[in-house]
This record gives sequence, structure tokens and C-alpha cells, in this order.
Amino acid sequence: MRGLGRAMAFGLLAATPGAGDAVAQSRPADPGPAAREVRSVGETRLHDFAAKWMMQQDDLAEMGVYAAANRALPEPSRPRVVLMGDSIFYHWTAEERPAPAWMEVVNRAIPGQNSSQMLLRFEDDVVALKPSAVVILAGTNDLRVYAGEPAAARASVLARLERNVSAMADIADARRIEVVICAIPPFGADSQGLQRDPATLRAADDWLAAFATSRGYRFVDSYKALADGEGSLPASLSADGLHPNAEGYRRLWPELESALARLGLRPAAAP
Repeated sequence: MRGLGRAMAFGLLAATPGAGDAVAQSRPADPGPAAREVRSVGETRLHDFAAKWMMQQDDLAEMGVYAAANRALPEPSRPRVVLMGDSIFYHWTAEERPAPAWMEVVNRAIPGQNSSQMLLRFEDDVVALKPSAVVILAGTNDLRVYAGEPAAARASVLARLERNVSAMADIADARRIEVVICAIPPFGADSQGLQRDPATLRAADDWLAAFATSRGYRFVDSYKALADGEGSLPASLSADGLHPNAEGYRRLWPELESALARLGLRPAAAP
């Protein structure tokens, strides 16, 4: 049931671009309050029913993944940094990100997640952990298109990413949590096979960089750290054209470490 529910939810709630976006775009413009359909109490459309049924039945944001680990996590005794992201962060082992002893890095990434799911679990998997900083890497799965040409979904992909990253940053700001924004890393030259549009990725990264600058956040240019001369993720840095290998992560760590060092979190007495 959970697997079926998640599959249905991606289509019904437009958590990913593609068929759901096409349906939304085909709907007529809102004619205004006077002409809206009036429904009696209890009456609902199939889309509304299915969407709300899925929200009730399934953990769409996968907040249960880290629920036990979050409860077991002790109060921070040194500056805590939470990694919020997808499989790019999830597969980044502690050995490949050798954080200094004065800093605690807590990885709360979940493979396959898009920015909508990250926003839904931000309070549970970031704010509740009382971090000094959060590192947000979102967008790789927002870019993935399941139906139609990837480039055709550009507007909806960018709108969703901008809305959700802005909301996560707003929550962090309100809780006085420092924010680090990461660019979406490049992917292999076979972009069609990966169902992602390179031009949409570049537009998303341009917005992420501008957004970080406008807010005074530290920005990690994951794209520049990993891209080859053609703007792709080379085979030498990835086995599948999407996820960095050990060498790829070794190139990413200095970029992230530098951003974290400039946040001023390091205690004066720390070695």
C-alpha cells in the first residue's frame, strides 16, 4: 500500500513535473469567485478526494525515515550542521566529508526526494534538531520529468524549486539557523536518459546563486566543482551520471567546508 500510495501521490499532488503539470496547465483559468463551481458539503472531485486520501494514508514526505533517530539524538554539545537533501547528500559518507572535531554534521537526506518533500519535513528533520546551520541541496529530483519532454516542464520546475527553497530558508531564518545553499550538481551527458533538462538545471543554479547572494547566505557551487568543460558530470567522477563517486565527493568537501568555516560557528577555544 505504501509503495502504491507514493506512486499515486507523485502524479496526483504534482510533487514531480510531468503529467501532473500537464493536467494543471490544461485547466481553464479561474473565472473568479462569482463563477466558481459551488459544491455542497461533502461533495468533492476525484482529484481532491485522491489527493486528500493520500495525505491521510501515506507519509508522503517520508518523515518517518528519521523519526527514531531524531528522538535519540542528544542535545548539541558543539555547533550542529544538518544536511537537508536527496541522494546526493545521502550517499556522502562521513569518511568523504571529514568535518573537524568541533563541528557535528547530521545527515538528514533521503534518496529520491524533491524540494516539496524536503519542505514538508523541514521542521522535524532540521528545526527540531536545534542546529546552528542547515545546508540545503535541493533540485536534482525536481528536475526529473516522468512524462513529456524535460524542457517543457521548465517553468513549473523552477517555480516549485524557488517556492520551496525560499520557504525552507524563511523557516531557518525565523529560528536563527544559518543557511548554506548548494547548487544542483551537473549530470552526465545522457540527459535524456536521466530525464532532466540541462538548460533547466543551469537556470535553477543561476536562481539559487542569486537567491543566496540576496539573502547573504553562503553558496556552495556544486556544479562548478564537478562539471567538465562541457558542463556535464564526467564518468571519472560518477558511475551512473548522476551521483558523485568518492573522487567527486572529495572535490565537493572543500567547497562545503569553506562555506561552513565562514559562518563563524567555530568556538574560540576549538583546535
